[in-house]
Amino acid sequence: MLESKVGVRIVALLLAILMFFNANNILDEANIFGDDENTNEDAEFVESVPVELLYDEEEYYVSGVPQEVTVELSGSSSNVKRLQATRNFEVTLDLRNREPGEHEVFFTVNGLPENVNATVQPETTNVTIQNLVSQTFEVQAEVSDGRVGSSYQLDSVNVEPSTVTVSGGESTMNRIQYVRAMMSDTSSITEERVEEAEVSAFDAQYNKLDVVIEPETVRVEIEVEELSKSVPVYQETVGEPDSGHTVSDVELNHDTIEIFGDKETLDSINSLTAEVDVEGMSSSGTKDVRIELPENVTKSEPAVLEADVTIEND
Repeated sequence: MLESKVGVRIVALLLAILMFFNANNILDEANIFGDDENTNEDAEFVESVPVELLYDEEEYYVSGVPQEVTVELSGSSSNVKRLQATRNFEVTLDLRNREPGEHEVFFTVNGLPENVNATVQPETTNVTIQNLVSQTFEVQAEVSDGRVGSSYQLDSVNVEPSTVTVSGGESTMNRIQYVRAMMSDTSSITEERVEEAEVSAFDAQYNKLDVVIEPETVRVEIEVEELSKSVPVYQETVGEPDSGHTVSDVELNHDTIEIFGDKETLDSINSLTAEVDVEGMSSSGTKDVRIELPENVTKSEPAVLEADVTIEND
């Protein structure tokens, strides 16, 4: 009977001890069962991580640095997962102690907990450091002939602002031959319009150069005018005047008119004929004469002529 009571007391004591340890997280902290998630290792890739470039921006110009890189995180599973979700770390490229020239430089990952490691892919990049040069250039804008409607021609192309500031490495700046406003719109131009264009710098072989341009875009104001040609107009009477009357003279108020159309059509026309209808006229007078325009001639100025018709009695 006594042994039974002692056994019960021992079991009760053991249970009390276990409950005490559990209430105070002693077993977890001691990691008796070895299931602490911090001991689990994991590796994950984080893509498109921006690169922070450290250098003297007032003295140097740097080229060859990627804007984004991929980072492999390895270590504690929970921390790796958290960093992959929050991206709470940064990749830097420190060039503050570098002189002008070409360098292979390692990326650095900052802001990692002790139990996480990071590898940048690729680990290094080749950069070129040059002395910074800034210069003002006039911007040129070209409108493709193919964009101008067949019955139009360019009248003027104006850029606003007309100049930009270009900054870059000394050797690159020395190669600049053209600074152009590059228009992306390809639609046909048949009236005055304004387009926004990105400004780029090019060398003599029209290779785009790695420079900074301020402002990056400009306004291009385009004006076109219709193709036209001045041609002589000759009159021709049609019809017969009233019986006992004769047409003694016909005089148009314009010897020439301006006709509009595409270049091929205009080149083929050297003169036009205005038909003056005198049918049934018994006295002198002025008549409106509308010229029948050839095919593909869009209009004429003036559109209507006046003919002074002199009628005499037989």
